[in-house]
Amino acid sequence: MELPESLDRIAFAWNRIVSKDRDLWFFGAMVLSASVSFLPFSRDTSFSNFFVYALLPIVLVFANREKFREVPGPAGKELFLALSLISGAFVFNWVYGTVTGSGSFGLTDYVVLVVGTFALFYSVSDSIVRFGTVVLIVLRGGTLALSAAYPVLLVGVSAFFVAIVVVLSNLLISDAIEAGSVAGQIVIRGPSGPSVVGIGWGCAGLEELLLISVILYVLIHSFGLARRRLAIWLSIGIAGSFVINIIRMVILIWVAYRYGITDMLWLHTHLGDALFLVWIGVFWVLFFRVARPTEQKPSSRPDTS
Repeated sequence: MELPESLDRIAFAWNRIVSKDRDLWFFGAMVLSASVSFLPFSRDTSFSNFFVYALLPIVLVFANREKFREVPGPAGKELFLALSLISGAFVFNWVYGTVTGSGSFGLTDYVVLVVGTFALFYSVSDSIVRFGTVVLIVLRGGTLALSAAYPVLLVGVSAFFVAIVVVLSNLLISDAIEAGSVAGQIVIRGPSGPSVVGIGWGCAGLEELLLISVILYVLIHSFGLARRRLAIWLSIGIAGSFVINIIRMVILIWVAYRYGITDMLWLHTHLGDALFLVWIGVFWVLFFRVARPTEQKPSSRPDTS
């Protein structure tokens, strides 16, 4: 039996297993893939960073659920490609880590894993699957470009956030909070003693803002909203994500002012993900209750032409 024929038989058997609830199998696999962040060699990157990349294909599939039900599963060669990408993401990282002694499973490795998982359930010959794959790759390229540019952008960006956070902290917490002499630093003179915190590149959240902007665009565009309404809802989503990040910073400053830097650092690890999930939940409710029904209602106005 030739290899292509064997691959087709394996693909046929695989598609029979997942065909009844392909979208649910796909969702479970994507969530499981994000759990790679819990493995020892991936601890430098949080679960939320991985899951945000997984959200994009999940959103694409469930926002176009009827369309994806017509997308076939992978053929033999496509299944081989998918499995190669999935295994390659781990093998390359293992080899790189063995050679350098400092490797860890990063976001670029994970994007390869996500693309492979996407191709494991849906044929890449379909245009909508190729669209999702291209968006993932371009999105990762954009975040890498931002990371490369951060030495140039950091001073201006951090100064911008410091100015906003200090003003809000003076209004809501105390006037004993001020900008430090070094760019990006905030000096806090609270009951627990003086402390200095810095707004670094990770705190600025520009990469996360790019990620959520693309995800929101894919979701909103999938429902066929007119361009003006798409722009309005996309602006609401992006602005809300920005405001949530500012709220997170102010809460952290309050904790540092009231309880000290140690408690602030503990909260810093968990607060952003929680606030982000709350905001996305609020946004989805608003979008599905307000935007979609308005957009999908047939016009009841009489034709006066």
